[in-house]
Amino acid sequence: MPRRVEPRVDDRGRLTTTSLDYVARERIKQWMTATRTTQVSLANSINRKQASMSRYLGGEYDADLETLRKIAAVFGRQISALFDTPSDPEIAELVSHYNALPASGRGLVLDLVRELAGESARRSKQSSDGSAR
Repeated sequence: MPRRVEPRVDDRGRLTTTSLDYVARERIKQWMTATRTTQVSLANSINRKQASMSRYLGGEYDADLETLRKIAAVFGRQISALFDTPSDPEIAELVSHYNALPASGRGLVLDLVRELAGESARRSKQSSDGSAR
């Protein structure tokens, strides 16, 4: 019988996850929102019915690994991307937003970060050399 996995609230009032499947489910919802993918199109992409997808996303049951692998592939990701959760909250938020982007958006973000990192490195070198910009 499928089991419903509920989130818990810790002693500080923060939402905690109770299973890896909960983490994966939330990540899938983020990806769907970012790419404007509907439950119907996702379900069709993995040869499932929309009702089944709705029940999974609603937490009525957990998905098997093969289904999660297929879902990740629909979004151009490996199954491990469903479970990656950095311990630093700011990095976790950044990674979450990055992972939710379509491939074209991820490329733009990488270009921006590389540019900013290069500018930061140039500034550090200039200040250590004593040179002004």
